[in-house]
Amino acid sequence: MKRSSIIILVFVLAKFFLQLAALLQPEYGLFRDELYYLACAKHLAWGFVDQPPFSIAVLWAWVSIAGDSLVSLRVLAALIGTLPVAMAGLITRQLGGEWKAQALACFAVLLAPIQIGISSFYSMNAIEYALITVLVWLLLRIIIKQESSLWILFGVFLGVGIMNKHTFAVLAGFLVVGLLFTSSRKEFLKKQFWIGMGIAFLIVLPNLIWQISHSFLSLEFYENASKLKNVPTPPLKIVLEQLLSSNPIAGILWVTGLIWFLRGKERSEYRILGIAFLLMLVMMMIAQSNRADRIALYIPALVAGGAVIWERFSAKRFMNWLIPLTTVLLLIVGLVSMPIALPVMSPSSTAKYLQRIGMQPSFEKGVTAKLPQNFADRFGWKELADSVAAVIQRLPERERHSFILAGQNYGDAGALEYYGRSLNFPQVISGHNSYWLWGPGEQAEVLIMVGNSRSRMEELFYDVQEGTRASTGWQMNYECNRPIWICRKPKMSIAEIWPKAKMFI
Repeated sequence: MKRSSIIILVFVLAKFFLQLAALLQPEYGLFRDELYYLACAKHLAWGFVDQPPFSIAVLWAWVSIAGDSLVSLRVLAALIGTLPVAMAGLITRQLGGEWKAQALACFAVLLAPIQIGISSFYSMNAIEYALITVLVWLLLRIIIKQESSLWILFGVFLGVGIMNKHTFAVLAGFLVVGLLFTSSRKEFLKKQFWIGMGIAFLIVLPNLIWQISHSFLSLEFYENASKLKNVPTPPLKIVLEQLLSSNPIAGILWVTGLIWFLRGKERSEYRILGIAFLLMLVMMMIAQSNRADRIALYIPALVAGGAVIWERFSAKRFMNWLIPLTTVLLLIVGLVSMPIALPVMSPSSTAKYLQRIGMQPSFEKGVTAKLPQNFADRFGWKELADSVAAVIQRLPERERHSFILAGQNYGDAGALEYYGRSLNFPQVISGHNSYWLWGPGEQAEVLIMVGNSRSRMEELFYDVQEGTRASTGWQMNYECNRPIWICRKPKMSIAEIWPKAKMFI
């Protein structure tokens, strides 16, 4: 095995065990989205309100083998998180970098806070990050090695990427658009390119048919998310957040790589990567989006370019200190930012650390918490299920056999499903996203509802009582001190209530 291959393998293993460090703090439980994903895995389909089916199918297959424990899901996320590190090394090699450049690129991606955070729990975002790096590597093979037959494999990964997340089409589309600005535009004339695109279309077709049969309900979700969730962000702040989220030292690397790609002096085809990044950046600025993880998907490729230039600089006289110094600085900044991206400290210690370094978590509109959201959304779910169980125990004996559980959002509903298995909970319903598609279940005498206001519940029921309130203190503000309602005597049938319960966001 080549030295460079061994180095890449070492960094892949390091990344895997680094991600598993999240398990050292048992106070952090399953993430909100993981609870929802596990619920979706029980309702396999060719689509869901807020996502295509690939990540859910992967989770279903994994859970069928390894179970759905916290450890199982963290191992799965860690395995997926190693792929961008491996691909950063392989992309660097493809760009002509030797082992030093490959090691530097792997190390920079390994310590990137945004990548560590994305890989700290299972989600379609972790898969998307991995798949885009594979597409970049395949594209470089096609344009550098003239391996046009790889367009077929490119199409496979493109289709899978879109079936994982619809926005993947934009990311990959910008890569393909970049071909127009180089001599590689001739690839559009080759049959392999169109075969690859045809394969991608066939892979995506089942989800497209599902969307058509469901009146493209995902568009309603995307529109609501854009209007009601995303915080408008000024262009300069978008650039700054991108530098911080990728590690400022790595930022120097990827800016170097971006300039090298755009200049195209060595190979004009490299402009594809720089143009794709700029197109994505401009789109985010126009949209004023605060989602740093969108642009970060291109960062491993840009870091690879920067690592190649750093290696060349370090080969010059009196510059052999460059890579060692960069490595040390990457490590220092990486360790400083680690507690923000990975739950390696207790909740109280993390909150104090954030105050000490002067960083305040950034969230969606109207959302606050003492911890970053990727930490805060791991608290309170088991306690919520226990609180609901206590409410159920106080019901008259007759009502304990005829009630429905409902969660205001998919985190609540997912938690009641996951932790309610040992508590013998009945079917859980919710109007949030795909839960709404799964229906209201059977009519019952009593509805136990997590969340919502009294006034809202009194619109639907004659008898509304507050059973208790659930909170642990580390959750997001909208999950703290939330009421659990006992609702009787509905004013209308469940079939009439259900359309009013729909919440796509």
